[in-house]
Amino acid sequence: MDRDDSLPSPLRQEAGRLLRRAVRSVVAVLLGLATGPLLMLAALLALIRIRRPLAAVDRWDARRLERFARFVHQDPDGAALGPGRALLHGAGSTVLGLVMANLLQQLIVVTLGSLGQLLFGGEVVFVFEMWVVTQSALLVLLIYGPATFLACVGWAEVALWLQARLLRRWFPTMLRADALETRITRLVTTRRGVVVAIDDERRRIERDLHDGVQQNVVSLSVLIARARRSKDPERTAALLDQAHRQSQSLIDEVRQVAWRIHPTALDERGLASALAEVAETCPVPVQLDVQLEERLPGPVESAAYFVAREAVTNVVKHARAESIRIALWRTGAPRRRTLHLSVIDDGIGGADSEGGGLQGLARRVAALDGSVDVHSPPGGPTTITAELPYA
Repeated sequence: MDRDDSLPSPLRQEAGRLLRRAVRSVVAVLLGLATGPLLMLAALLALIRIRRPLAAVDRWDARRLERFARFVHQDPDGAALGPGRALLHGAGSTVLGLVMANLLQQLIVVTLGSLGQLLFGGEVVFVFEMWVVTQSALLVLLIYGPATFLACVGWAEVALWLQARLLRRWFPTMLRADALETRITRLVTTRRGVVVAIDDERRRIERDLHDGVQQNVVSLSVLIARARRSKDPERTAALLDQAHRQSQSLIDEVRQVAWRIHPTALDERGLASALAEVAETCPVPVQLDVQLEERLPGPVESAAYFVAREAVTNVVKHARAESIRIALWRTGAPRRRTLHLSVIDDGIGGADSEGGGLQGLARRVAALDGSVDVHSPPGGPTTITAELPYA
């Protein structure tokens, strides 16, 4: 049987996408060495009212950025550069392109030189004024070559990031398609994760109803049937009393199931009150530190609540802890705020961040562009943190 050593298809596709992006980025920055001086010259001509060259060169540069750097103007009609902006943009493109040309020259010299030395024999000699370094041609080819290529790719990404920052100041509707592709990929992955989390939650609710509520309902039905068949008034009264007590227990259990799905306190009184109920019912002492002055968006409160509750449940089940601390605080400007949640216990540590419960919570938080981190060394303490951005 032939053994397939190839990469899994998603990894292979992602590696190919990254390689294509790297090559495109290098070419985009290098071509700026051609369009940059032309932009500066055309901008100077535009200052003396010769505007047609600037319009033409601006289109060439826009095609360069669109084809190779994947810069997209959502409003192409309002994306023309004036003389001043063209002069600045052209100067920047020229400088960035010069650095890229130098790096590519180093890449070609190192790769072809070491390859030639390897084929025809001999070592690679680096001559400096203070010393001379001799290296194996194979070592230079395998280490210096890839390192220089990575330097080219890194510089290309930095250069395009700088150009994007500058152009976005002038044209706020300009976006980079590669960033959009990454965002779309993340959204698709998050959507799949949310579907999985919803299915897990449905199965948990089904287990709660089947193993708890349904069994109590069956038992209650049996008690009532026995009371109806009984001929002894005292025996009937005792059975009815027992059925009444069991019905109260059933009501409490149904309330607990509903509370686990979505607690009413969360909607009525907010996150702090809902977490206070978690702390009151927890058999392990819980210290609650909430530094929130106002209500948060509903999805953010719900996600933070379930993260805290699942973390507390795991502590009670597995950690053998003596205390738990839950902290909530907020950072950021009014339009870009982040809710921070931390749950710390003094238990034995070793929590599995890949466990089903925590993974489900991570997917729920990721749907809000947030993140969950678990730090649980053997011996403890365990710290679970979540960050939830919101506007």
